[in-house]
Amino acid sequence: MLLYTKELVAPRPKFRPGLQRFERPSLRTKYGTMLRESFARSTIHGLQNAVEETHLWQRYFWLIIVVLATSGFLGMYSILEYRHREQVLVSVVATTQFPVFSIEFPAVAVCPWNRVNWLRASTAAERFLSSKADREVRETFRQLLIGMEQLNFNNLQSLGKLSQLNFSSLMHLSLTKLANYLAYRCDELFVPDSCIFDETTYDCCQLFVAEHTSKGQCLVFNSLISEESRKKRVVNEFYPYKISTAGEGSGLQFMLRLNNSFFRSDTKVPFSMNLMIKEPRQWAQTEVYHLYSNTENFVSIDPLNERNPYYSYSESALPYNRGNCIFFCLQMSLLDHCKCTMPLFLPPIEGTRECGVLDIQCLYRQTEVLGYVKSIGQEKYINDSRRGQLCRCPDSCNKQQYNMLLNVRRLELTNTSGEERIRTEVYFGQRVITKIETKLQYTFTDWLAGLGGILGLYVGASVLSFFELAYVLGKLLWSLLKDGYAKITLKLNRVDNQF
Repeated sequence: MLLYTKELVAPRPKFRPGLQRFERPSLRTKYGTMLRESFARSTIHGLQNAVEETHLWQRYFWLIIVVLATSGFLGMYSILEYRHREQVLVSVVATTQFPVFSIEFPAVAVCPWNRVNWLRASTAAERFLSSKADREVRETFRQLLIGMEQLNFNNLQSLGKLSQLNFSSLMHLSLTKLANYLAYRCDELFVPDSCIFDETTYDCCQLFVAEHTSKGQCLVFNSLISEESRKKRVVNEFYPYKISTAGEGSGLQFMLRLNNSFFRSDTKVPFSMNLMIKEPRQWAQTEVYHLYSNTENFVSIDPLNERNPYYSYSESALPYNRGNCIFFCLQMSLLDHCKCTMPLFLPPIEGTRECGVLDIQCLYRQTEVLGYVKSIGQEKYINDSRRGQLCRCPDSCNKQQYNMLLNVRRLELTNTSGEERIRTEVYFGQRVITKIETKLQYTFTDWLAGLGGILGLYVGASVLSFFELAYVLGKLLWSLLKDGYAKITLKLNRVDNQF
C-alpha cells in the first residue's frame, strides 16, 4: 500500500452550500470561437493564419494582407465587369474556304429605263378615266404618262414639269395601280427560252416575278419581297435558290428584246435596262448597272459573307438590314412632309394614305430631302449644305456584301428580225468565299475565366470557397436566431412567473 503526503493531494474546491451556478460564456466569445474554428479549416488563403497565429500582431498582419488582397480582387472585378458590359464587337475571318452553296444566290432585278408600255396607253385611259372625260382631261392624263416614263424614287426631280399641271380632274387616280398596269410584262421583255439557271433552261416567267423597288416595278429573280415570290418558298423548300458552281455559264443567263411598238414615237428614252443585284430579303439596292442595247454583259460576283452566330434571319417579309432601314426611314420622312406614302417605290406602311397626283407638287419640293441620305457624324468632316435625310440605321448583324465586276462586249446578232437585244449573265466568280464572323470581344466565358483567374491570384479561392463562406455565414445566422429566440422566451417566462 502506497501512502501519499498531504502536499501531493489536490486541494478540493470550496463550494458554497446550496445549488451551484456556472457562468455562461458571452455571445462574443461564443461566436468568435465558432468563426475561428470554421476559418481554421478555410480554403481561402490567409484566413487560417489570421485566426491560428498565437501573437495578436501576427493576426492583424495577416488580416491586413487578406483585406488588401480582397480590395485588389474587387478592383480587378470592376474592370472585368466593365469590359463585359461594354459589349464590344469584333469581326474575325472565320474561313477563306466557305463554299458558295452555303449561301443564297443574289436576287437579280431587271428594271427598264422606260417604264410605260404605250401599247396599253389607250386601254389605260379607258380603265382609269371616266367615260365622260373630255379632251383636256385625256391630254392631262397623257402628260402624266409621259412624266412616268422615267419616274423613280431616285429621280424625283423629273416631276418638275408635272408639278406645274393641274391634276384636279385626276385626284382619285392611284399612281401605284396605274404604274403596275403600264409596266412591262415578263413575256414582253424576255426572249422565249433564253433563261438558264444552273445550266438548266427555264421559262423566264417562272423565274422572274413583278416586284416593287426604288426603281418602280421591276422583274426580279430569287427574291422574297413580293407576295408572289414568297409563295414559291411554300411549294419549294430550296427557294431562294443556291448554286454549287462558279464561272461563266454556271449562274443566271437571260436575253431581253426590244419591241419598238412598246415605245412612244417621239420618246427620248433609249432601250436600256437597270440591273440591280441585291439580297433576297432586301427591298432594293441604290447601286445599279446600266445595260445598253446590243451588248453582252457578264457580271462576276464575289460575295463576302458576314454573320453573327447569335442572330438568325427573321421570318418576316422585310427583316432588318441597313438598306431596308434606310428605305423605311425615307418612307417615314415622306409621310412626315407630305402626309402620304409611296408603296410603288418604298416599303408600304399599313393604315397610311397613298400619294396621289395632287401630291406631286409636295414630292417635287422635297426632292432635296428624299433624294439624299446623310450619314451620322458626316458634318464633322464634310461641308455639305444640302438638306438631305438623316437615317439612324446601323449595320445589320447578318449581311451579304457583293463585290461585282461588269464586263461588256458587243453582241453579235444572229436573228434576222433586226430587234435590239441585251444578253446578260450573272454568276459567282469563285466556288469558295471568305466568311467573316462578328462576335463579342469579351463573352461570358471570358468573364468567367477572368473571374476565376483573379480569385486564384488575389485570394486563392475557388467555387468551393464561396459555398464554404455561405455555410459559415448561414451557421452564424442560425446561431444568432436561436440565441435570440431563447432570450425572448426566457424573458416571457420571467414575466409569467411574476404574475
